[in-house]
Amino acid sequence: MDDKSLYAAILGVKEPWGVDKVELRLAHGEVHIWVALPPDTLWVCPECLAAAPIHDHREREWRHLDTCQYRTLVHARVPRLTCPTHGIRQVRVPWAEEKSRFTALFEALAIDWLKHAAIATVAERLRLSWDEAAAIQTRAVRRGLQRRAPSAPRHLGIDETSLPGATSTSPG
Repeated sequence: MDDKSLYAAILGVKEPWGVDKVELRLAHGEVHIWVALPPDTLWVCPECLAAAPIHDHREREWRHLDTCQYRTLVHARVPRLTCPTHGIRQVRVPWAEEKSRFTALFEALAIDWLKHAAIATVAERLRLSWDEAAAIQTRAVRRGLQRRAPSAPRHLGIDETSLPGATSTSPG
């Protein structure tokens, strides 16, 4: 198995995406992986799935799980499309959540650690800033709340002294 196939399997990259290049930067302690799309890919709006032409591309970078002791970074030129209904929309990538700078697998590891340790500790161990670790936690909470089914409370308690206009009947 070559390095491109290995990282495609590790990242879970599926067609039409493919690993284009893998570069080991020993002096910096990093592995860089470039993921690309074939030029003849047909595009659809991520909102309505209507055919949409390419507006431009954005260079993006995501932090992935470390490869051994090496910090691993994924790079891609992600197309932005012009949808007639929704305007300019970025194509969603299968390895990361929209607007995240981390792969889904990296975020899953961070969330597992955040269940057992403080944000500062997790940030230090994963070589993140406190803000980056907190943002991962915030996205996880948002996803969890979106999955929660709305339900009406079974019991409701009311304290009459906190109602507007209520007067106290106790001697005072």
